[in-house]
Amino acid sequence: MVNPRMRTVRSFFTAILAVTILPLIAGAASALDNGQCFDCHGDPAILGWSPAEKASNVTPGGVTRAESAFGKFPGMSLHVDSAAFKASVHGDVSCTDCHADLKSLPHPARLKRVDCSGCHSEVAAVYAKSRHVVAADRKPVVNGPTCADCHGAHAVPKRTLSTSPIYYRNLAATCNRCHANPEITTKRNMGIPGASRMYDRGIHNQAIMTKGLNKSATCADCHGAHDMLERTDPASSINKRNLPATCGKCHYGVFTIYRESVHGTSLARGVPDAPNCADCHGEHDIRQAADPNSQVSFGAVSGKTCATCHAAEKLAARYGLPVDKVRGYEQSFHGLSARLGDKTVANCSSCHGVHAIFPSSDPRSTINPKNLPVTCGKCHPGATANFASGNIHVGPGGTGGKIKLWVERFYIWLIVVVIGGMVVHNGFDYFRKMQAIYRRRREWGHPGYERLNRSERVQHILTFTTFFTLVITGFALKFKWSLPLVADQTNVFLRGGLHRIAAVLMIATSVYHLFYAVFTTRGRGQLVRMLPCWKDAEDVVGTIRYYLGFASHKPKFERFSYVEKAEYLALVWGTIVMVVTGFLLWFQNEALKHIPMWGLDVATLVHYYEAILATLAIIVWHLYYVIVNPDFTPMSFTWIDGKLSRHDMEHEHALELEEIEAYGRRGETPPPDVTRIAPEEE
Repeated sequence: MVNPRMRTVRSFFTAILAVTILPLIAGAASALDNGQCFDCHGDPAILGWSPAEKASNVTPGGVTRAESAFGKFPGMSLHVDSAAFKASVHGDVSCTDCHADLKSLPHPARLKRVDCSGCHSEVAAVYAKSRHVVAADRKPVVNGPTCADCHGAHAVPKRTLSTSPIYYRNLAATCNRCHANPEITTKRNMGIPGASRMYDRGIHNQAIMTKGLNKSATCADCHGAHDMLERTDPASSINKRNLPATCGKCHYGVFTIYRESVHGTSLARGVPDAPNCADCHGEHDIRQAADPNSQVSFGAVSGKTCATCHAAEKLAARYGLPVDKVRGYEQSFHGLSARLGDKTVANCSSCHGVHAIFPSSDPRSTINPKNLPVTCGKCHPGATANFASGNIHVGPGGTGGKIKLWVERFYIWLIVVVIGGMVVHNGFDYFRKMQAIYRRRREWGHPGYERLNRSERVQHILTFTTFFTLVITGFALKFKWSLPLVADQTNVFLRGGLHRIAAVLMIATSVYHLFYAVFTTRGRGQLVRMLPCWKDAEDVVGTIRYYLGFASHKPKFERFSYVEKAEYLALVWGTIVMVVTGFLLWFQNEALKHIPMWGLDVATLVHYYEAILATLAIIVWHLYYVIVNPDFTPMSFTWIDGKLSRHDMEHEHALELEEIEAYGRRGETPPPDVTRIAPEEE
């Protein structure tokens, strides 16, 4: 007979089995087998995709591009390669383990997105806080990359396999699917949209792709694999303060030196402008120092990289740094030699070090007074303490700097006094000789011919004085010329103020000339005679034939030859162009209300090149004919007294001379626009 107590125990265990084990058995019996899934999803043509279409839309990791959240294809392939799935890290996982809402067949047309956190909870928690999920403004990222976008969906190889999209050689291409896509970088407002392109050129990627190295930095090595954070986040691996340690994972020896340096300690103290690795070497486009395009190449170190901070006046003022050190180096023997292309001369890193940069007061510093003989001795064997003494950068500072400053001032004044005295002496000599030449003009056998009257001479003097003032001040504005020993404010006025004053005076002179040419009888007549005609073309040909020896005589010219007409018309054209463009540049704000910005840029170009054209034309054309021309050496005095001798009239204006004499023979008075015989001088 069964003990009632034993019967109760048996009943209890039977109930436990019925509640726990039997449902499991029933569930196992009804669970879907992977083979059942592959009956449909193993067909490459599911939903109309052909094998060729399927092959053309598969990523390096075996993920169909249509499965990517960022893929933009007309259809979606639901094909799963059974062989690739079985070879993946999930090969022993049931389809229903990931697709938990898949209970029976046929299943719903749209299943829920797979949640990988069921197995990868720790990684999912980290990724949920990353920049791919949470935007910089702390808002969720819409349609951000999912696990499948980087790792693949069904064919997820081990990361150590070359078929994996996160294999070190494939990782950049995987990241570039988004970070090299202009549509995505613009839509996501990525801070450095060209980062992937720059990384492709950098030494780290080249070491992987060209040299086949497997120990070079990939995207994940610097930004993190799942914990990518905004660079402004204090916990980010690329945060300004954390970046040296990130680089130090590979470059540990350099990192230990850098963190003790003046730059490293400043960064650790929280100095926001202290340089880290990226400030000197670049962020993505990092190159070897031997590469001329590298930020730490020989030519870039002193001229660009170090100067970015040490020649910046704002940074110098903020941290009390001497801003004149870079300028002093450029003026030194080392700097001048470097600018001439000498690649053996010392640059900043040659003396201060590369990463182990310390203040000169630090015994470890290569520029500490006790260490300078050794530092200089690297290039100058046998250098002593005296060899390295003085101001290396050139400029004020220390006893040597003060002595050099006074020597410089002494020689500037010596040059001014000596050369200035020579100029004054020779000026008096030239003036007296010119007086003698001018007096000999009275010995002409004829009183001469009045070529320019008093009004025309005044116009000429005003024109050439304002013109050359504009030339000098204009080019001084363009190239920032300054007078030595003159205050900066004075130089600014001399460049800008005088240029505008001269411009107003030239415009006034032009108005004066226009009034003279229109409202006076002589002016109107001369203006008509100044107009080009067919004879000018014939004169040009005849003159060239004479110069080449094909004719025995030059053509006879009227009151104005083609030379003078060309000068006058060029002056009119140039004045109009310079006045219009000059006013546009002078009154920029008002001008930009009526023209686009590129119009102002065009005006700047026209103003500059027209100035060059006018200056060269005056020097090459006008000054030759009135100064260098042997017929008038040392110069023509017509601009002073307005006269030409009969000899000059015969050679330069023979036809007009014939016209004057014809009027005389007829006893008629020549019209006002014809040169008249000058009155006798008492």
